[in-house]
Amino acid sequence: MRIAPNWLSLLLIAGLMLALQTVGPEPFRYDGRLIEQGQYWRWLSGHLVHANWMHLALNLAGFALCIGITGVPWNLWQWCWRIVLLATGISAGFFLWHPQMGWYVGFSGVLYGLYMLAAYATLQRQTLISALLMIFVVAKIALEQWSSVTITSADLIGVPVLVDAHLYGVALALIMIAADVLWRLFFTHSET
Repeated sequence: MRIAPNWLSLLLIAGLMLALQTVGPEPFRYDGRLIEQGQYWRWLSGHLVHANWMHLALNLAGFALCIGITGVPWNLWQWCWRIVLLATGISAGFFLWHPQMGWYVGFSGVLYGLYMLAAYATLQRQTLISALLMIFVVAKIALEQWSSVTITSADLIGVPVLVDAHLYGVALALIMIAADVLWRLFFTHSET
């Protein structure tokens, strides 16, 4: 039996997250003060560790759902460079706009960005599903940011959810999508 590249990628990335979680989040969580002291790995690693095992399980389930809904055929490298860009970009958002924040852990901000990027990548193949997924993600971000409606998993995972991570993940994904559209528009057409 051959495992599709996207599912193999999920297993490998999940394996990394499980290994880091076994060590514990302390040496890996995002912490702006420690980054200023030279612990630069925290720009990325804070998004790969979680507050607890339930938190990790929910994010891995969301990752599997992203692959299942979109069926995006990315290999490990294609997943990894997107995860690295989203994670470091979200951390930069924390660093710039939340300097008072003590620490952060979790994959959900990256996951929201991945949902947008995967939906965009499969838009031509499954237009309705991908478009609905993008609309749903943007609507959830809007509700989280500008509504009194609480739609987070904070009660389930036992820690507050920083919804700005979701906003930053989607904003970065939209910037990446816009860059791809502009690249295709200006450079693909000029070659024909």
